[in-house]
Amino acid sequence: MVSKTDYLIIGRVLRPFGLKGELKLLPITDHIKRFINIKEVYLQEEKDFRSVEVEGTRITDRYVFIKLKNFDSKTEVEPLRDNLLYVTRGQASPLEEGSYYYYDILNCTVKSVNGEFIGKVFDIQNAGSCDVYFVRSSSEKQEYRIPAVSDVIKRIDISQKEIIIDVIDGLM
Repeated sequence: MVSKTDYLIIGRVLRPFGLKGELKLLPITDHIKRFINIKEVYLQEEKDFRSVEVEGTRITDRYVFIKLKNFDSKTEVEPLRDNLLYVTRGQASPLEEGSYYYYDILNCTVKSVNGEFIGKVFDIQNAGSCDVYFVRSSSEKQEYRIPAVSDVIKRIDISQKEIIIDVIDGLM
């Protein structure tokens, strides 16, 4: 069974661009050049994902303009406004050592270096200098903000869905 975690978000459709079905995208990726040779993207339709062939792309400093096959007018692409575009994990750009996709971190169990259960990651936000993992206790009464920095995060094991942290003073 295919799940949403089999797909990675690479951009959000801002609006149609021009009259011939081109879309203006806000890239949501660290690798904007991924759009140069992209051949297909996926659109989410309710719980399923539909493959759409890419006819061409243009990249500017902040935006990507993309033309999808069989979408040939402004009217045909207008319903795509604010939709997300995805690629499969197999199409994803390789990550550097110690980097993880957000989907891999979400729902990871967080424990202290002493083995104490702290909670599960339910959200991730970028705070500028680092990501912050939002962790909720199993009772859902406590929420913690864990900075994704080496002083705190001691180990991430994606295969076990587990994050080990050092509970430094002031963290909790």
